[in-house]
Amino acid sequence: MTTKIVAVASDESTALAFDVVPGQAHEAPRLKPLLRRTVTRLRPAASGASPSEPVLSPVGPVEQMVGDKAYGGQPQREACTALGVVLVSPPKKNAIAPVPLDKAAYRERNRIERLFAKIKEFRRIATRYEKLKETAL
Repeated sequence: MTTKIVAVASDESTALAFDVVPGQAHEAPRLKPLLRRTVTRLRPAASGASPSEPVLSPVGPVEQMVGDKAYGGQPQREACTALGVVLVSPPKKNAIAPVPLDKAAYRERNRIERLFAKIKEFRRIATRYEKLKETAL
């Protein structure tokens, strides 16, 4: 049994939200809940709101989500649009109406890859000793 880590990050040093999923599960269905959690966390609090409500963090609001081809499906694009986020992902090969790729924005994907490289320096995570989500977090 293996596991995968799915993350939303602002750069190579700041993971905003993450989840651990079984290795055989596809990560695309986890996009909507993770992105919703991130957008809600970073949304500015309304005037007169209680202190327990989320406040805008130094990271700022989520405007773009850059992902690999696995996130290029129509359900993921619709989930991002519903949250006011632009999805930058190469279209899947079988896309009926492929969306043009913003190559300049897509180059920023290397930042999340660098975050995973840093995480994998910790042997316990790299070798997935922890098989249960509760113990991995």
